[in-house]
Amino acid sequence: MKNLEWCELANKFYEFKSIADQLGFYVPELQGMEHSLELCRPFGHDAAVESKVRNLSETQLPKIDFSKLAVAHPPVYDENDELAQA
Repeated sequence: MKNLEWCELANKFYEFKSIADQLGFYVPELQGMEHSLELCRPFGHDAAVESKVRNLSETQLPKIDFSKLAVAHPPVYDENDELAQA
């Protein structure tokens, strides 16, 4: 595996891991996957680079305001189960 391929894989993994950690999803499996990712690293370990890769995925996640979705009104259907015209 080339350096850039590994970096891309690590970036995508940590994007997934940050969401999965928030949801408490696949915790033991993610630990094993992270260890496996470290084992296939094609270059030496650098703590500064590792923290940047981990933090990069968290800063790139979109900020979604779910409060707007909570107040949205459901669509209105007519008697034929079709959307009513507004």
